[in-house]
Amino acid sequence: MRRKVLGAAMVGHAVESYDFVIYGASATIIARHFFPNENPTLAILSTLAVYGLAFVVRPLGAAVFGSIGDRLGRRTALSAVVLIMAVSTAAIAVLPGYATAGAVAPLLLLCCRLAQGVSMGAEYTSAASYVMEQAPAHRRGLWVSAVNSATFVGSALAALALLALQLLSPAAYADWTWRLAFLFGGVMALVGLYMRLRLEETATFRALESRGEVAVSPVRDSFRNWRVFLLLFAIFALLAVVVHNLLGYFPTYLATTGGLSDGTVLTAGVVALLLCAAMCVLTGVLVDRFGRKPLLVLGVVLAVVGSVPAYLLANGGTLLTTLGAEILLVLPAAVIGMSATIIAVEIVPPRIRATSTALAYNMAYAVFGGTAPILGALLTAWFGRLAPGGYITVLAVIALVVVVVAMPETRNRAVVVEPDPVEHDEESEVLRGVR
Repeated sequence: MRRKVLGAAMVGHAVESYDFVIYGASATIIARHFFPNENPTLAILSTLAVYGLAFVVRPLGAAVFGSIGDRLGRRTALSAVVLIMAVSTAAIAVLPGYATAGAVAPLLLLCCRLAQGVSMGAEYTSAASYVMEQAPAHRRGLWVSAVNSATFVGSALAALALLALQLLSPAAYADWTWRLAFLFGGVMALVGLYMRLRLEETATFRALESRGEVAVSPVRDSFRNWRVFLLLFAIFALLAVVVHNLLGYFPTYLATTGGLSDGTVLTAGVVALLLCAAMCVLTGVLVDRFGRKPLLVLGVVLAVVGSVPAYLLANGGTLLTTLGAEILLVLPAAVIGMSATIIAVEIVPPRIRATSTALAYNMAYAVFGGTAPILGALLTAWFGRLAPGGYITVLAVIALVVVVVAMPETRNRAVVVEPDPVEHDEESEVLRGVR
């Protein structure tokens, strides 16, 4: 049962991160194929803008599919989002380029990216909620760490796929085989759909149904609990900047500003991302033993002290310095991502868990994650090579204050619904984190 639950949750989320890394790491090639080539810099900025626009619709996906998760069941939402993800990812593999379709080409690319954004709006937090509601109370962090590690496993698979295609034939990769990476992502999503259709609904949702406590308006109820919502938004905002500087902008930065070959960038990325996946699991073990808040503080501190040195190392021009830069960025991404996720699914009451966590996560990602690559490029152009690292540092300092002052410890909070109906005040559920 454990392998079935964790496998289905991990596959879907691995595809999500795979899709975003494939797009971000292929930005220079996508720019050549889907945008006019007269101005290469403008073409790359346009490609990164399309990357960012996919985030704009993620809150819509969070509202729609998060509500489905809270009203119709976690399994239903997880199956729906991975189906949309499969179709939209595979579609990019067969889109005509600018030379063939003209202005229609970037429009079609944008449509596919928007569909991906909608599907991803409730993927991560719904998967984490599903796993957490199935996990033993003393192993919730470890179980959820499997979902979080899938972010970096999927990212590493994306880098490996691109690296393999480049090594097979650099000329063919630049021409057409890059499309195979997107096709493979669509196939992986279909595998995830098959695995999720075989899952059972969580006992927590079935208990809510039997007691007549399923949320009628989970979106409205989420915003009524605005204190917790804002707290989660603040932490996810930092996570969004760290992760999407790493996944969405850093490969382009290393290739254009650092002057590194695509092979060096991808090799360093694979090693760092696999290390980060392992760090997620280690963090899951540690949050179960020492608590969620201490690990979250550690992750934010790593972002404060490591971001500028990461961009400094990125200009070293060697595989070793590039790997060091990647590690300085992936460590806070792993620790913050894991600890913030488990806090989020524990602090929100079960009846609005899928919607509230998805909205906070994806609104933060829409504002800070989607803008991270293009803002990183603009900061580099305006203020120099270390500016993106300085941006992360400033946000991390603000987040550190928020975490220390306002974030509660949630390790010992109950998160599932008992079979016997008990009346609770919803506001106190959120603030106290009880059943």
